[in-house]
Amino acid sequence: MFTLDVLLKKWIPYRLEAVETLRWAWALTEQNSGADLEVKVNGRPVLTGNVAALANPMIEAGFIHARALLEFLGLTATKDGKLSVVVSRRPGDVAVENFSTSAVTLQKATPDTVAAAYPGPREEAEDSLVAIFQTSNRWLAHVTDGTTSKEWTDHHIDVALRGIPVLIKNHLYLPLGLDIPKTQNANGP
Repeated sequence: MFTLDVLLKKWIPYRLEAVETLRWAWALTEQNSGADLEVKVNGRPVLTGNVAALANPMIEAGFIHARALLEFLGLTATKDGKLSVVVSRRPGDVAVENFSTSAVTLQKATPDTVAAAYPGPREEAEDSLVAIFQTSNRWLAHVTDGTTSKEWTDHHIDVALRGIPVLIKNHLYLPLGLDIPKTQNANGP
């Protein structure tokens, strides 16, 4: 069982790191997906193939972590592709509101707080987070035909991946008077 302190100092930063790794791997794949790749450990080749062989697992794991962080914040997507607030939690789920203290009450994120944190159009902010939910659900977590409510672009994914750390900062770390942990992979793994 995790304590809230361990979640705050270890597991939330770990998930934020996975989001940064996703951003790096996504950009690498967009530019070089078919390029040859050889990964060495102690000078010995351990993986050969193309860039996708390395990047795809990073991308897939990153999407799941991104979705988990959004759910932690209290966000979800409706079946018709709208950003919404989680109505109920499952037993054992840990959420942002669990980090409330006697001095500060932490609240779930909402479509309004998402829009307020994004300098662009509200619909773009909301759609970008819905893209994370639908990509995770329809392409990764379930075997489906991949149909989503809209055609998601690289721009939607980029907006979401840049926004998730901002939302975590605004809804968790800042209210607690803490700095958001720095990610290691801002310039690549």
